[in-house]
Amino acid sequence: MRCSTSSIVLIPACLLAGLLVGCPLATDPEQPVALELDQTESLESLVSRTLERNLRGRSLSTETQGAWQIFHGLLAYGSDFVVQTRDGTQGALDYLLDGGMINGFEANPGDSYGDPPRRGMRVEMDPSTKVGQGHRDQWLAIVSQCGLPLETEVRVDERTFQLRDWLWQAEYDLPRNLELEFSWTLIPLTIYHDTDYRWIARDGMEYSVEDLVDSELRQSLPASVCGGTHRLIGLAMSLKKRRAEGRSVTGVWKQAEELINESIDLARRNQNPDGSFSVAYLHRPGWTRDLGETLGTTGHVLEFLAFAASDQTLSEPWVERSVRRLCQVLEQCEGTDLECGVLYHALHGLSEYRQRIAAAEKI
Repeated sequence: MRCSTSSIVLIPACLLAGLLVGCPLATDPEQPVALELDQTESLESLVSRTLERNLRGRSLSTETQGAWQIFHGLLAYGSDFVVQTRDGTQGALDYLLDGGMINGFEANPGDSYGDPPRRGMRVEMDPSTKVGQGHRDQWLAIVSQCGLPLETEVRVDERTFQLRDWLWQAEYDLPRNLELEFSWTLIPLTIYHDTDYRWIARDGMEYSVEDLVDSELRQSLPASVCGGTHRLIGLAMSLKKRRAEGRSVTGVWKQAEELINESIDLARRNQNPDGSFSVAYLHRPGWTRDLGETLGTTGHVLEFLAFAASDQTLSEPWVERSVRRLCQVLEQCEGTDLECGVLYHALHGLSEYRQRIAAAEKI
């Protein structure tokens, strides 16, 4: 079973499969019908089983799929994710770091920095292709969530870089982010630096993590990709790091906290009776018969909640209903090709949710 390269939002193939295997349909798309979900299986068991079945039951190949698909698999499963290559099945992360060829992963030597001098590593953009990097620093954000130290080596053709060279180049190239889309840049900055971190970019200006938080707060969430959930995840990760450092949550940090809390409440208020989240993400009520679209929006919103919500909120019935519904949709789409961004963001949401719940139970 392979991920397709169809639209990131609408997946008619999944809808067709749903009709064949008995996906529940509402009699009126404006009035969603609450489903009777199986409550006999524990939520922990259901999530683990769903993650395992999609890890083992779906396969990507470097001969067929590109970086867009493979990196999204890494996002969901990290070092556990494997790909089929000319030399057989390999761990996708190890394959990438060891210089394996992936269509759409275009890395080149960047600028010189440091003493003794090093070369940065720049990964080129290839938006709107669903093959190459669609958002600035998107691949770096995914790799940085795999738990790797900055000294990790990355082979590109005949050169060997370190992860620190990739991060430095992203910082230096910040003025090139004309899209003002810092969602993915914030993630590695938050993972590898403290929230008071500052640096000088190629325009000679000083920038900071706080500057990027401020810029993200100025952007429209409804007008942003995936309903602004990516922006919210970057903000949530930075705010969580800020609190862990024991630093003050004032100014833009307080504004970020307020926006995150408001967005969590919107997710709850606009949730559908069947447990899915609105197809308008956080911004208004909305429901559809299309399982692919349901998977995309519910998966992205749960992914945001898994990063941003408190332990108490994640254990509330409304969140648990969304988790069960998401697992149900994935089961109903089993055996069907799915767009990899939609599929693996949903699975990433489930994975992060499982980690949060497990960590809370140990406290």
